[in-house]
Amino acid sequence: MSSTKPTIKVRTKDVIAIHWFNAFFWLTLVLTGFGIISGDFVRLAPAFWPTFLQNLLGGNANLVLLHGIGGMVWAGVIGVYALLNFKRVVLPFLKNVLVLTPKAAIADVRSMVITLAHLFGLLKHKSVPPQGRYNGAQRLLGTMIIACSLAIAVTGMYLFLSPMLLDFAASAGVLGGVFRWALVIHLAAVLLVLLGLVAHIYFAVVEEPESLETMKSGEAEVAFIKHHNPLWYAELEREGKV
Repeated sequence: MSSTKPTIKVRTKDVIAIHWFNAFFWLTLVLTGFGIISGDFVRLAPAFWPTFLQNLLGGNANLVLLHGIGGMVWAGVIGVYALLNFKRVVLPFLKNVLVLTPKAAIADVRSMVITLAHLFGLLKHKSVPPQGRYNGAQRLLGTMIIACSLAIAVTGMYLFLSPMLLDFAASAGVLGGVFRWALVIHLAAVLLVLLGLVAHIYFAVVEEPESLETMKSGEAEVAFIKHHNPLWYAELEREGKV
């Protein structure tokens, strides 16, 4: 980092790499996915985009193939990385970010509401509850993204592979119904994640650029952690890292 303030290593190179791998594939898959659905009544992007992509790749079938293979690569790499680094990276991350109980959800919603109110100059008399490594909004968003990503991976594989592996002609009613629901779940999960990513990118770029720096250098300012994440700072103190 260019700052002369004391810093601490909070992310390893492989974590940074998998983050940007995920970001790149999300961008690619969203752009190609929005080009696949091009009906007059159902469309996820302006008409020019599906037309442009399908003409560029020689038809919708090739676009679907590219999107499907890209999705398999994305899910496969993330899955293999998670298995190989479960104890070192994934398990600690899940412990910090997952919201699994109503009590935790209520606390995180309260924290998020106060944080957003402060952003708009409201509820100044209320202080944000002390935060751990991730604040309430990050935990809620992280839990939603993990759940939606699993749904996207499972439904995406079904949408891509089932027409090649299953006999739709023999049982069109059942398989067709499953296919349509898989498509609805797939799109709904994608749109939910995109809404969350808008907030994620805004806060990382505008409100707390220090957090974006950790995804470039892996370093975070100790003073920033102490001010924004006092519970995490106390944990780092107990471990002798600060």
